[in-house]
Amino acid sequence: MSGPPMFSYPLRGTGGNGEGPIHRAMIPGAPTLGIVAENGVCCQTVYELFQNAKVQYPSRPFLGYRPINEKGEAGEFVFQTYAQVAARVDKFGSGLQSLNLIPKCKDPVLDNKGLLGIFSRNCCEWIIAEQACYAFGAIPVPMYDSYSPKDVAYTTNMCGYTTILVHEAKLDVAIQSKSEPGSESLANLIVIGSVKPDLAAAAQSKGLTIYRMEEIEAKGQLGAPHSAPQPSEVMTFCFTSGTTGDSKGAMLTHRNIVSDAAAAFGHLEGLPNPMKFTEEVHLSYLPLPHVFERFNFQLIMYIGGQVGFFQGDPLKLVDDLLHIHPTVFASVPRLLNRIHDKLRAGVREKGGIAEKLFNKGYADKVAGLKQGKLTHPIWDRLVFSKVKAKVGLDRVKLMTTGSAPISSEVLTFLRCVFAVPVMEGYGQTEIAAAATVTDPRDQALGSVGGPLAVNDIKLVDVPDMSYLSTDRDHNGLPCLGRGEICFRGPNVFKGYYKMPEKTAETIDAQGWVHSGDIGLWTTDGKVKIIDRKKNIFKLSQGEYVAAEKIEIYNQKSKFIMQNFVYGDSFQDCLVAIVTLDPDYVPEWAKKNGLQGSLEELSKNPKLKSAVLDDIKKIHRAEKMAGFELVKDVYLEPVAWTPDDLLTPTFKLKRQPCQEKYKAAIDAMYADLNKNKAPAKL
Repeated sequence: MSGPPMFSYPLRGTGGNGEGPIHRAMIPGAPTLGIVAENGVCCQTVYELFQNAKVQYPSRPFLGYRPINEKGEAGEFVFQTYAQVAARVDKFGSGLQSLNLIPKCKDPVLDNKGLLGIFSRNCCEWIIAEQACYAFGAIPVPMYDSYSPKDVAYTTNMCGYTTILVHEAKLDVAIQSKSEPGSESLANLIVIGSVKPDLAAAAQSKGLTIYRMEEIEAKGQLGAPHSAPQPSEVMTFCFTSGTTGDSKGAMLTHRNIVSDAAAAFGHLEGLPNPMKFTEEVHLSYLPLPHVFERFNFQLIMYIGGQVGFFQGDPLKLVDDLLHIHPTVFASVPRLLNRIHDKLRAGVREKGGIAEKLFNKGYADKVAGLKQGKLTHPIWDRLVFSKVKAKVGLDRVKLMTTGSAPISSEVLTFLRCVFAVPVMEGYGQTEIAAAATVTDPRDQALGSVGGPLAVNDIKLVDVPDMSYLSTDRDHNGLPCLGRGEICFRGPNVFKGYYKMPEKTAETIDAQGWVHSGDIGLWTTDGKVKIIDRKKNIFKLSQGEYVAAEKIEIYNQKSKFIMQNFVYGDSFQDCLVAIVTLDPDYVPEWAKKNGLQGSLEELSKNPKLKSAVLDDIKKIHRAEKMAGFELVKDVYLEPVAWTPDDLLTPTFKLKRQPCQEKYKAAIDAMYADLNKNKAPAKL
């Protein structure tokens, strides 16, 4: 008899009472409470991780940026070593203390530590300030750089800090926040960069004292005594996206994120091209206030790697990649989808022999993936090495994706073209990032891998949606139970700050975090995400609909860049708002004899008909229920951004979206109801 599959994760326990068996991966020797560095030191806090790295790799480049000249042109990356960064951490932290800019907050939940707001894009100073907080008894309160004055004031009111470290590009917003209700505690702004005279005057008029970061460092001293945090203490606030109301301040401890990272690192043992200490390079562009990018930094410090920061402009990201050539590339599906679309479009534009060679090589590599092979001796050298070089990923040895589902098509494309493992993680802020991750040797599709060695996972029945932990079939495929995914372990967060009711809604009395995601166990013990429990609504015929699930399927259409699915209990069908893909739609229009701008094309009934037909094809291919088919769409030519209908982590703000497109939604339903055949008696 043959043994179990190579990537099998056997279930443990028996379950019962509406719950499936508890499951945790068992990886021999995998630490779950600390990260063991190269020198054998076990680090249990992010503070210890950096302090150990500065001793091990003092002369190794750590943080880098591209200086901008007077013409606005970016130069080559300039790096500071671990020792240089450590010196700035000491000076900045002790400077904050000497000027009383991080006074103790007198809150036992936060161990009476001080607080420092950070309102900046990713940069060297962000990390220096974060580590200064850990070394000198404070907690960083990061804010997304897309925050409005109202958002900044909301965070100030919740946390009560007196000081914000702010990038010069966001100084105006920080000053304006002082006029918003709840910002009374804000007294100081520490600026990264320069201060324009008019902004200095505006700050003074509102009673704010402005410092330059250099001034604070000048007030500090090298070798000032540290106040090291304990693993159980709050490491940081991580604000949730606020898709359905005010954002919540999740409190993550050092133990949360270090234990989660330690378990994830255990999966790197299977890399075909292993990580090497002091050789790895990362480009930081995902927002640092989000737990995913903070998680990435733990990996870099663990291996003594170097980090270059992007210029702050997503449109210049490829240029930054071409100047740093990272070996580790962490991303999210939204960007990876764009990379896929751009490279595919480039192949189509070339046409001829080049397109035929690409397609032949791609077909051979897809066949190789099914046998577990990532590389090909001919096609990688002849075709795909050139494609990788075009986007600066010619040195990459590992790609990771998280925060949202990624399609099988894009995942296959990335593995074939870049010839490296693309590991998909699944989790959420409340468990310090990841709960499952795919094995780098496993090229199978359709799951988010097995559980990490740090957390238990179980599935809980959702009878209203007909998902049961006793299910053994899903759309004709065998499974080992379906239900809401729940997590428990040392990576579970401390709670939402000053929101005990919200905390109780998320963590039950036994310490389980209820994710709101519906999953199933595959027959080899991996997790497959199949639905959402949250954001569900009932149609007039009584059917429950999970909008996010349908949006994920609709996203497979080449016409669609983003979409918002809507329905309610007064209607018997769904409609959607769709933003058009700016690359594919003009290409399609040209082939079909249509002309005009994206805005003009969005009003063309032929394009609308084509989008609906494509959605129907996806609906049939995915074997979705009849009531899950979108019956009408409104075409929006302008993509949504974090400045309007997206959160800083690019999740859809459902209520604002519904309000903005109310007239379009009402019009679609009016047309559908007008054309509906009369009911038969």
